[in-house]
Amino acid sequence: MKKFSLKKRLIQAVAGAQVLLATGLVLVCTSLSRHSIQRSFDVYLEGRAESIAAIVYYPDGGRPGLLFNAAKLPPASQHGHRELFLVTSDHGDFERHSPGVDPHVFDAIPPGARFWKFTLHGEHFRAIVLRNLAVQDTEEGVPQPLPKLTVVYAASTGGIEHQIARLGLAIGAASLLVLIPALLLAIWAIRRALTPLNGLATAAGAVSVDCWRFEPSEAAASTRELEPLIRALTTVLAGLEAAFARQREFMGDAAHELKTSLAILKSTLQRLLNKPAQLEEYARGLAAMNRDCERLERLLNRMLQTARAEQRIAGGRDRPFDVVDLAASCEAAIAQLTPYAADKEIRIVYSASGVALLRADAADLELIWLNLLENAIQYSPQGSVVEVACHADAGRAKVIVSDHGCGIEPVHLERIFERFYRADSSRARSTGGFGLGLAIARSLVIFYGGAIHAESEPGVGTRIAVEFPLEAI
Repeated sequence: MKKFSLKKRLIQAVAGAQVLLATGLVLVCTSLSRHSIQRSFDVYLEGRAESIAAIVYYPDGGRPGLLFNAAKLPPASQHGHRELFLVTSDHGDFERHSPGVDPHVFDAIPPGARFWKFTLHGEHFRAIVLRNLAVQDTEEGVPQPLPKLTVVYAASTGGIEHQIARLGLAIGAASLLVLIPALLLAIWAIRRALTPLNGLATAAGAVSVDCWRFEPSEAAASTRELEPLIRALTTVLAGLEAAFARQREFMGDAAHELKTSLAILKSTLQRLLNKPAQLEEYARGLAAMNRDCERLERLLNRMLQTARAEQRIAGGRDRPFDVVDLAASCEAAIAQLTPYAADKEIRIVYSASGVALLRADAADLELIWLNLLENAIQYSPQGSVVEVACHADAGRAKVIVSDHGCGIEPVHLERIFERFYRADSSRARSTGGFGLGLAIARSLVIFYGGAIHAESEPGVGTRIAVEFPLEAI
C-alpha cells in the first residue's frame, strides 16, 4: 500500500479550497463588473442616441421636411474608437448617417431589437435602436401627421473590453495578494494543529513490552479530537499489558507445576536407586511414580485444553456454528463424568426446563460443563449430591452447578477463575486440581457472549451459574 502524508493532504485540500474560492471570487467580481460596465455603456449609447435625435428640427415657417444640424454632433468619447449613427423618418423623406459609412451596414438589425452587436472592418460594435422618437424642435404650421424618428447609434466595444480586462487583472492580482498570506497562514495552522498528533505518535512509539507507560503530551491530552484516540490507545495498551502479565504468570505457574511434579517423580526414582529394597517397596515406589506421571499427564492435558480454547477464541466467531441444544450438551457432560462421580460415591442430579438453543461449538459447551462438574465433584464429600439445573426463559438460558462441599472463603471467591489459582493449595494433590478448569470455562463463556459467577458459603457449598443470551434461530 502506497503511503501518504496526512499533513500534505490537508495542505493540498486547504490550498485547493482557497484557490477555488479565489477563482470563484475573481469570476463573480469580473462578471458583476462586466454587467455593471455593460449597463453603463448601454446608458451611454441611449444618451448619445437621444442627443442625435435632439439635433433634428423642422424648417422655419412650417415648411415640410426635416433638417439635421451636423455642427452639433457630439464628439466621440472613446479616443481612437469610431462611433456610428443613422437617423431616419417614418415618412421616408429623411435620412442622415455617419460620414464615410455605408448606411446599409444597419440593414442587418433584427426586427424589434433594441440592442445589436456587429463587426465592421474587424472592430466590434454595440448599437442601440430607438424607435418612434418625436422631433423635439417644434414649429407652427407643420403638416400633420408629425414624423417619427428611428435613431441607431453604435459605439466600439474595444474600450470597455479593455476596461473589463484591466479590472479582471486587478481583481485577480488582489485575490492573489490575499491568497498567498492565507495559504501561508493555513500551512502554519495545519502544522501547529498536527503537533499534538505527532506528540501522541511519539508517546505511543515509546511503549514497549518492557515499558507500558503511555504518557501523551499535554497538548495531545487537551485536544478534544484526540480524546477518543487516547482513550482507545490507553484501553488497548492496558489490555495488552494485562495479557502479557497473564502470559508471564501462566508460564511461571505452569513451570512451577511441572517442576513440582517432576521433582516428586525424580525424588521417588532416586530413593529407589540409592538403596537396595524389597520387591514390595519397589512396587510401592513404581505405583507412586505412576500416580505422579498420571498427575503430570492431567496437567499437560489441561494446559493443552487451555491453549486450544484460546486458539478458538482468537479465531473469532466469524466461522459458522451449528445450533446446539444447551440441555443436550449438559447431559453429554454428565454422562461422561457419572462413572467418575460414582467412584467417589457422589450422585449427579439433573433438571431442565424450557428449550435453550444456541449457536455454538458443541465441544466448547461440553468442555464448560465438564470443567464445572469435575471441579464440583473434586470438592464434594463422599455420599453427597452435585446438582445441575438448566433453565431457559425470556430469551436467556441459565445453567447452575451446585455442590455441597467445603465452600470457598469470600476473599478467594473473586479469584477462582484465574489460571492456576487454588483457594486451598494444600489440597491440590489430594483433589488433583490445577486451577485451570474454571479459567477455561470462563474464557469460553465470555467468548459466546455469556456471563459466569460464583456464590459460596464456607461449610455449605458452592454454586456456579452460567448465563447465555439466546438468539432467534
